[in-house]
Amino acid sequence: MKKYPLLSLLATMPLCAARCADIDLYQSLLVKETPRHGEGITVTCLGTAGLLISDGQTALLIDPYVSRFGMGKVFFQRPLASDRELVRKWSEKLGKKNIRAVIVSHSHFDHLADAPLFARETGAPLIGTESTLNAGRGAGLREDELRLVKPGQAMPLGRFTLRFIESVHGPVFGSVPYPGVIDKPLAQPARAKDYRLGGVFGIVIGHPSGTILHHGSAGFVPGMYDGVTADVVFLGIASSGGIEEYIREVPLRVKAKTLIPAHVDNFFKPLEQGFSLLPLSVKFKEFCDTAGRYRDSFALKTLPIGRPVRVLPVAR
Repeated sequence: MKKYPLLSLLATMPLCAARCADIDLYQSLLVKETPRHGEGITVTCLGTAGLLISDGQTALLIDPYVSRFGMGKVFFQRPLASDRELVRKWSEKLGKKNIRAVIVSHSHFDHLADAPLFARETGAPLIGTESTLNAGRGAGLREDELRLVKPGQAMPLGRFTLRFIESVHGPVFGSVPYPGVIDKPLAQPARAKDYRLGGVFGIVIGHPSGTILHHGSAGFVPGMYDGVTADVVFLGIASSGGIEEYIREVPLRVKAKTLIPAHVDNFFKPLEQGFSLLPLSVKFKEFCDTAGRYRDSFALKTLPIGRPVRVLPVAR
């Protein structure tokens, strides 16, 4: 019996080595452009699909999720409640006075759960589908603090213009988790499965400095980006299946100059414990190897967590 712990350790060593190599690869691709006062667009990554995009005057907060519920709570459907103090601290850190919108690309817990609290903390409207707005209602937001979006809709915010392109969620282990809609106000505590998918959007973010595409879920509708161009693409790769086709349909289709994989980190782990990759569903090296075949079309980069970096204008 004493041999079993050693055998277990030996069995996991190749997996641990592979994950360490993946983390080293992620670190080697980090964007190193530091912000310059009054110039271009900066992005601060919150992990998962969360981004703060800022031109120094107007900031857009997309899919913010910092509470990081543990895997056991999620999979055993325990009640989930956002960490209000953590949301407050991140709101201050991100510069809440400039945040003009809290935007949710779809309504799963790892995109939506914290968003109503960020909207309340910053005073910015919560923007998304009716499912997203029902979570806002459950959190006590007023109707004038909610903004419904529909496919194809354009929305000006400061010098930014947002356009919402209808998409689909990628499968996770063969099926889309928590399908359906949130059809009534959803108050916390709530279970992971209560955060129904709702609609899914790719978000095209135009600005005089360039265009960013936030594609937060590893699914797509063929041809959904026909006629769209973007300089920088943030591409969710959690659960990505057919990587080659995915790259053709999103970054290559929009003629991206920079591709940044998103939704790669372990969102069951607190941010303060440092970066690690999402286990099982993210094949980071395989994605990078496939994307690397298109290095003549775009540069492959990654983002540090919690630190602003300049992404536009694209460095030549």
